[in-house]
Amino acid sequence: MAPAASSTIFSMLSSCQHVFSAPYASKEQQWQQQHPSTQGPRNLLCQGVEIVSLKKSSSQGSLLDCSQQIWGVALPVSCRRNGLGAWTKKKTVWTSAVPASGANLVIRNQSSESSAPYGTQSSGTTVSADGSLLSMVTESSAGVPRQLHLSDGEQDYSVTLDNETSPGRTEVGIDGMDQENLLMDVTTSFSEMGISVESARLQSQNNRILDIFLVSDMESNTAIPENKWPYVKDRILAKLKRRKIVNTSHDDPKLVEQVTFLISTLDKVVQADGQAQVVEAALLLQNGFEQLRNKEDPRKRADLLRYIEKMEEPLMTAVIRIFYLYSSLLNVADEAHSHRRRREEVWASRNARPLWPASFDHTLRLFKEANVGAEDLQALLNRIEYNPVFTAHPTEARRREVLTCLHRIFLLCSNREDPRLSPAQKVEVEAEVEAEIEILWRTDEMRTKKPTVLEEIITGLDYFRFSLFEAVCTTYRYAENSLNAIYPNERVTLPSFIRFGSWIGGDRDGNPYVLPETTIMAALLASRLILAEYIRRCRACQDILTHSVLICKVSPELLDSLVTDTEMIQMIPALQFSSAMYEHEPYRLKLLVMRHRLEQNLRIVNARLRGLGEADQLLFDIEYNLDEIPGLDPKKDAYVNEEEFLKDLRFIDTSLRSNGDAQLADSKLKDLVRLAETFGFYCCSLDVRQESTIHSQATDEILRLLGLVENYSSLSEIERMKLLTETVATPPPFDKIEALLPSMSEATKQVVDLYFACADIMDTVSQKSIASYVISMTRVASHVMEVLFIGWFCCKDLLVKKASGDWVARLVVAPLFETIPDLENMPQALHSLLNNNTYKEILLASGGVQEVMLGYSDSCKDGGITASAYNLYKAQCVIQQLTKDAGVNSCIFHGRGGTVGRGAGPTHESILSQPPGSIDGKIKFTEQGEVITYRYGNAQTAAYELTVGITGLLKASHPTTQSRGSDDPKYFAIMEELAMAAEKHYRELTDETEGFYDYFYEATVVNEISLINIGSRPARRKAGVRDKSSLRAIPWVFGWAQSRHTIPAWYGVGTGMVQYTKENPERIQQLQQMYTDWPFFRNFLSNVRMSLFKASMEIAQEYARLCGNRITQKLVYDLVAQEYFLTRGQLLMISQQNRLLSDNERLERSFDTRRKYLDPLNHLQIILLGRQRDITASDTSKALWEKPLLRTIKAIASNMRNTG
Repeated sequence: MAPAASSTIFSMLSSCQHVFSAPYASKEQQWQQQHPSTQGPRNLLCQGVEIVSLKKSSSQGSLLDCSQQIWGVALPVSCRRNGLGAWTKKKTVWTSAVPASGANLVIRNQSSESSAPYGTQSSGTTVSADGSLLSMVTESSAGVPRQLHLSDGEQDYSVTLDNETSPGRTEVGIDGMDQENLLMDVTTSFSEMGISVESARLQSQNNRILDIFLVSDMESNTAIPENKWPYVKDRILAKLKRRKIVNTSHDDPKLVEQVTFLISTLDKVVQADGQAQVVEAALLLQNGFEQLRNKEDPRKRADLLRYIEKMEEPLMTAVIRIFYLYSSLLNVADEAHSHRRRREEVWASRNARPLWPASFDHTLRLFKEANVGAEDLQALLNRIEYNPVFTAHPTEARRREVLTCLHRIFLLCSNREDPRLSPAQKVEVEAEVEAEIEILWRTDEMRTKKPTVLEEIITGLDYFRFSLFEAVCTTYRYAENSLNAIYPNERVTLPSFIRFGSWIGGDRDGNPYVLPETTIMAALLASRLILAEYIRRCRACQDILTHSVLICKVSPELLDSLVTDTEMIQMIPALQFSSAMYEHEPYRLKLLVMRHRLEQNLRIVNARLRGLGEADQLLFDIEYNLDEIPGLDPKKDAYVNEEEFLKDLRFIDTSLRSNGDAQLADSKLKDLVRLAETFGFYCCSLDVRQESTIHSQATDEILRLLGLVENYSSLSEIERMKLLTETVATPPPFDKIEALLPSMSEATKQVVDLYFACADIMDTVSQKSIASYVISMTRVASHVMEVLFIGWFCCKDLLVKKASGDWVARLVVAPLFETIPDLENMPQALHSLLNNNTYKEILLASGGVQEVMLGYSDSCKDGGITASAYNLYKAQCVIQQLTKDAGVNSCIFHGRGGTVGRGAGPTHESILSQPPGSIDGKIKFTEQGEVITYRYGNAQTAAYELTVGITGLLKASHPTTQSRGSDDPKYFAIMEELAMAAEKHYRELTDETEGFYDYFYEATVVNEISLINIGSRPARRKAGVRDKSSLRAIPWVFGWAQSRHTIPAWYGVGTGMVQYTKENPERIQQLQQMYTDWPFFRNFLSNVRMSLFKASMEIAQEYARLCGNRITQKLVYDLVAQEYFLTRGQLLMISQQNRLLSDNERLERSFDTRRKYLDPLNHLQIILLGRQRDITASDTSKALWEKPLLRTIKAIASNMRNTG
């Protein structure tokens, strides 16, 4: 037997390995010893198949005989079923024939108890020449052959129902289905529909097996009415048609069932829309490319590409859309599944065992085991602050309408899994899901124009309204429950330590559409949202707290506050009427007054919004509109600030607790208190961001107008710092500013107006409504002093030194260091600031915390992932040491994006991998684009994400639970070498490889990204220039991710390791030890492994062919592919794993499932890019195919989950 023939047999069998039992490695060894001339079953490992002999046959080729002793339930062996679900064990001899090229290989199963000759119509399996399993014939107990279609295409099923054969019962016949999961799938469907199975049997009919079930309605014990037959049929088919979507051998059956239901429902909706051909085309592409991923076949690939090429535009558009929706629904199912698993774990634990490692329960148990006492724990809780900051960076490719629809489907999916639902209730929920999926199918996911900044603001605030208000209450409740269970009777209280920030409407770096009035509008809209939430919850508490003073006690403080409120009540007829009705119900009366005061605050906000002159209807949602009270100024009754509101809430809380109603106080009222402590009257604090050169130019002009210096830009850094620190210590120019404003340039006037806006927001909304002034591209200390100088100049008490010598400093300035050179220069700039006495006095007056922002995106784009990660790590160590030496606290603001190439990663692990001591109770970080949706789009998931972040913060902030005391200096030395070598290799590619940026622009969709209207900010800094500096970090990462290169997240890592180890076993062992001991290194490599897993060099090569210059195409692609395989091998060796994600099988399976949709989408995109860039194509043709191309970008983004 030729080696190729033997290899073919085993490669064919290996494509069917999912039907065999556990592998036997010894069988491969035996084969190699007995047949040294053959290649042997290298990959099969003889999946439960015992090789008996190898025979030669001139007529039929080589025959391979195998014998097998195994249960027949899940295997293609001759088997017999006795009764309902009982199987007998039979010995089966497999005979395999290797055909000529292009023919089918027939694997026939012959029972050792049968004398059926080879070649007769006995049971068997047909396998195509490329190794894909086409069909299988098994033998029933009656000896009748049964055809089972196990190809990657649709299986053939038919369902019949009959009420005539058995009176009072329905006979359900299911034809053309394999026996593997028949009972589980069908009986599960029957049970879910409220149908009882009384018996089951097999019949032969037209050489096929017919499985017949005798069933009845559970409630009525009668036959199924004929009007319900279509529903029963649809449910059974929905259960069975898509059984290969998820690997059922590893995944939770409930997840498999949920995914199957959602995908089948979408198929049903599309077919009902008259587009059955769309489902068929999608399935053909899905299965075809999956087979190619398992085994390359040039002919099959060519056939699939020709099929795509021949698609008409309507069909191609619909296929892209259905792939997009498949992945969206899969994301929903995954999220609902995760939530259900966590809920089940909580139910099962009953406080008897720890929950998952990042839970409050597990974390507090660690503290308890480490002998952290109640006093120590209380001190830790009192100083922590967890602060996610939402940005509008354009990586969320989905429309708000699509997101809200998916949110509704998520809620329905969670309801559908509720075991308490009756069959009828479950049917109702599933009908609602189908209706929502129909809405999803009929909603265009494409924006027709770029979103305005206002739309971005409202979309960002929607996360609070739909998710975060509830999630915050849930998170605090989970924490308190765990605290009470693990530290009982120890009086440890849980402060409200969660804060939210936002850049949406405040970030003007590179976005000309963010104006000073935009920032005011963002703050007012956020305030309006939280005020409306308080009003709603006050009304809910008012309906519950119906206590009467005639039968219970109320605290004197509450009654005294009502006496104070009497004047207000007398002014308003509506309040007078209600006060008479609530005369003996003080809680309701107090809440009524509080509602009135909040409504007055809301009226003030609405009036200010109208005063901005915006005509956009989004500003005037009827939900928030209130009629004015004639003759009453809202400012008279409105709360001055959130503290007044909290004071009233605490009157009620104290009264309830002091009179035996603590349990009631811990319910809705406590949630309201938590919200008020967390969100104040501002909802989320705005950060303002602007680029450093804008301030430098404005400072130059203002100093000149003040007559202080003629040419500020010509001064040295030392001279600048001296001039600015001396100037801000003098009284502000109150008498000059009004006269100077008209003579300013428009650019400087915009800067000054921004400061006026910040002061206005702090004065009218809340002092906490402006958090930080972030300076991007900070390089020197004077860049920080310039921002403070302009604040001084504006005369709005943003910065002023009083006659007493005390400072008023309302601006918290956060320098942002982004590129590799900036990070290297950061120590000098920060040292200069912290050793300037004037600056240090200002810092102490503003809270004594030096906030420093570190930019992950630009540093990675600049010098590669290894240099970026290491320099950011070193920067945190330096910041920690410098601020400690200066006697001030520090807060590091992590400017991370949605991908590894932009600093992303699992939150809990990322926090724990920071330098020891760098997180001292406070952490602030950006959440961007699609990551906001995945983490905070649903309340249940948001509560989980908040929990894992907070527990990471707690562990990182206490010495007993930190993973190590300090970093090993020798690891820094090793990392220095790795970073230098990796950066050099990265820069050789990006800075020195001729034609590299032509490759990037031609082999990715970077030019097309700006057309999909996902953000208000321009995608490029300089149009028409092809270099690194002209690109923003987001399209840089987005483009490489879409084309499956994912270069920013891994390029250079492998070369750095090879150049360090030089194949020296001792050095390899050093890196392996670093991976084990150093959380930073382990977390870094884990994130890189994830990015490598999402890459595909096969698909990247297809994109490379779009590059016009063949020399550039081959050069760049070969460099990338070589580094990919080198890095992959190095990471597997250092992590000592056999697969990239072997330590995260759930993520591995999840992305493998998405690849079924992702690979076809990539090929669709490649063909459409070719059409768009065809210079011979007409403008009409290009316009026709542009929209489908843009849809592929959204669909791929949905599948990749973190594209920017």
